[in-house]
Amino acid sequence: MANSQAIIKSGELGSFEGNSTIFSGKVKVSMLFNLETWREFGGALVEFEKSSRSAWHTHPAGQTLIVTDGEILTKVPGQKASIAKKGDVISCPPNVRHFHGATDSSKGAHIALTQEKNGKNVTWENLVSDVEYQEALNEARSKQ
Repeated sequence: MANSQAIIKSGELGSFEGNSTIFSGKVKVSMLFNLETWREFGGALVEFEKSSRSAWHTHPAGQTLIVTDGEILTKVPGQKASIAKKGDVISCPPNVRHFHGATDSSKGAHIALTQEKNGKNVTWENLVSDVEYQEALNEARSKQ
């Protein structure tokens, strides 16, 4: 396969509902492609219903999110939360604690491009509380 192109058909790698230990609300993750010896990152489409979000987490090798639909709220502790919209790109360097998800007024979706370091691409932490989520929404909207 390294000497030719390949097409991965939509849905070929499967999808799953977000686990309630690492997501709040309804979230669907559809795998798009896996890392390869020649490609150092994998990709997934992550779709959030209104008010759904990830838990706090970090990525040992960083992550890039390309917003494909709606609005994505993202927050790093100690920094103002932001809302990214379709076509925006969220760049998260290695080991930066954050969460992301939809706003309370719009669903949201992004393509997540994630590298691995020592065989790991994410470290999950605690769920984002409703209070933390609402505070992040208020912060993001105050700077729009």
